Amino acid sequence: GPAGVFVDYPSATATDNVTQTPIITYSQDSGTVFPLGPTTVTVTATDEAGNFGTATFVVTVQDTTAPVVTPPADMTVEATGAAGAQVVLPVPTVVEAVTAEPAITFSPESGTTLPLGETVVTVSAPDDAGNVGSTTFKVLVLDTTAPIVTAPADVIAEASGPQGAAVTYSPATATDAVTAEPVITYSQVSGTTFAIGQTIVTVTATDAAGNAGTASFKVTVSDTTPPVVTAPAD
Repeated sequence: GPAGVFVDYPSATATDNVTQTPIITYSQDSGTVFPLGPTTVTVTATDEAGNFGTATFVVTVQDTTAPVVTPPADMTVEATGAAGAQVVLPVPTVVEAVTAEPAITFSPESGTTLPLGETVVTVSAPDDAGNVGSTTFKVLVLDTTAPIVTAPADVIAEASGPQGAAVTYSPATATDAVTAEPVITYSQVSGTTFAIGQTIVTVTATDAAGNAGTASFKVTVSDTTPPVVTAPAD
């Protein structure tokens, strides 16, 4: 932990010409908490005459264990443009014994625009001792939104024969967040012959990801022209 660690060290020994068993004391006892870094322990041995001898040794407490980083779950994000989507990454869980709050970094960084497809994000958490824990998770940017189709206005045409009339209509338009120019198709092409009555024309716009949006309009072919009558001679 940040306070260090409990350290048990072996007992020192002391010899004396007169006192068979000098009394040994330590500047910091075995089994107590030693802080991070080096601690010099002074050992003092005192004989029955009050003479004392000293020696020292060093207890060094190090942090060599990297933080344990638990990644967030893999993410799926909807694309907002041809470049992909701006993604704010969730904060992972970091467990670290010594450093209270290890700094967390992402590669790529949180808040940047990630491209269409799968991106592997690396999460790193270094502690104050320079140990680095890391992990990865995936961000998948998809385009699942269909284009928005605007159909032309309904068309009314006069029949030019028993089969109907050749009708030309205005082109439809389509907008899509990712694909600049979706492919537009019609259930019946402009300029072809439409039968007498009402025909519903379906407009389909397909983007590069295969998403399709539709709209429709009506073409009505009517016969409103009366016959031309040629009377016999008087």
